[in-house]
Amino acid sequence: MLFLLVDVLSGESMESWDVIVVGSGIAALRSAIAASDAGATVSVIESGGPGSGQSKTGSTGFAASISESDHMGHVSNTSSAGFGLTNSKVVEQRCSLATSHLIELERWGLNIQRNDSGVPHSAEAPGHSSPRLCYAGDSTGREMVRILEEQCMKRGIPRKHDLHVISVCAEDERIRGIVVLDIQTGVIGSIQAKAVILATEDHSGLWIDEGGSGLGSSLALRAGAKLRGMEFVSWYPFCVPTSNYRLPLSLIDAGARLRKTNGEDVELSGTMTEISISLMDGEHVLDAREVPKSQRAWFSTTEEILSSRFGINLWADVIPIESQPDYAIGGVAVDDQGRALLASNLWLTGLYAAGGSADSGMHGADTIAGNRLLDDLIGGHNAGSSAAKWVKSVGFGGTENMHEMALISEDHIESLSRSESGTSVGAAIAALRRLMNSSMGLERDSASITSCAEKIEEMVKENIQLSDESFVMNTELIRALELQGMLAIARTISSTSEAREESRGSHRRTDYPELDEKHSNPLIIDSEGVITTLN
Repeated sequence: MLFLLVDVLSGESMESWDVIVVGSGIAALRSAIAASDAGATVSVIESGGPGSGQSKTGSTGFAASISESDHMGHVSNTSSAGFGLTNSKVVEQRCSLATSHLIELERWGLNIQRNDSGVPHSAEAPGHSSPRLCYAGDSTGREMVRILEEQCMKRGIPRKHDLHVISVCAEDERIRGIVVLDIQTGVIGSIQAKAVILATEDHSGLWIDEGGSGLGSSLALRAGAKLRGMEFVSWYPFCVPTSNYRLPLSLIDAGARLRKTNGEDVELSGTMTEISISLMDGEHVLDAREVPKSQRAWFSTTEEILSSRFGINLWADVIPIESQPDYAIGGVAVDDQGRALLASNLWLTGLYAAGGSADSGMHGADTIAGNRLLDDLIGGHNAGSSAAKWVKSVGFGGTENMHEMALISEDHIESLSRSESGTSVGAAIAALRRLMNSSMGLERDSASITSCAEKIEEMVKENIQLSDESFVMNTELIRALELQGMLAIARTISSTSEAREESRGSHRRTDYPELDEKHSNPLIIDSEGVITTLN
């Protein structure tokens, strides 16, 4: 199979940018805007097509202390939810800047719900001691992405779709660029950059069908970065059974009630995982029949999806719900600027991460409503601003290294395509998800973790057979590459879960049911499986 290596075989000059952003969601777009505003040349690389970032956004709104005299209550609630593993500097930063960033989004056109006085409505929410959750009905995350996409277009920031990033090129612990596969043409090429910001989806796809593959985290791990918090996965309580559809938390604020099937009301409190656990003692339903008609227009998308996919009338029927894994907290270990850390005072120069690719220290061991979008937005802004500042004082380099990485990528994909026997990609991913749900779900013990680790190693050694040998528009090939990254991430999850011999937040060990203060530091893991801590 012939690959067209644009920068090697054709002799053409290599495409170069100050900053490359990998991703399509809130963190990616906000980082691109911040870097552009700070004077850097920026390009956004996306594996999906236009609008793909709007399809997978958080369901719990945006947390900001709009109606409070200060943000300290938000800081306290967030730190409590993290069970001692949050970064106090990051939590303080995010909570203090939440309102100003929300105001900026409103100025750009975000239409959030308001109260009778005309000010943004702050809703009560589990895990928060005061009302501070802001919504745009069932479309908060999607509307935020739309607004940020408009701002990228306004600035002329190029967004390159259907490019799958195969590797991040690092030379002597310094980032040089990326190698990509053009999905539409099958061409492998190198793109040079002084800084790369990884802001892809998280790795919740290890548990659920529509979750992310964790591309950013797996790319960073292979480039020499370290991952943090991989044992923690936040759960979501309002999922329609046998599907991955999540009902928006804002329905509760609008007047919907959570009930047992016998009609008894259920009160919500605690982190998202604690709520999910509380609902596992029986069957529960969400009853939105008493939501005022004046509020129903905010939930038109939910109404349509429930009707078309499940035959449920949101305003006339009660909706069965169950708890499911939702958001994988762990990712690239970064500081408050989004820089990928190698040690407490050392970073993988030029590599940044935000959003689902990063463990910023905002969440710690679990999440509370609204903090995910907050961390995505401010984390993206900080990474973009810091990267733009960094690139002003450095030059491009590593051309030979990038040529070599492109050739290695060519050889790797060639060998993948030549396999004449093996498991199909779809079957392998389904088997991995079954394994993670059975062994690395809400409750774990040493036996299940050890068994999981052994089976992951077996899956790593298995051949994957592709039914389509073409490299043009071959989504099966892309999924095969993603699977390899998912297996690498699964390894880190089993290792850190085994090392954390306690129950803390969303990590629950039945053989170590109590919290143990000797494990009060986040666990850091590298590509060799070596686990350390950063104080």
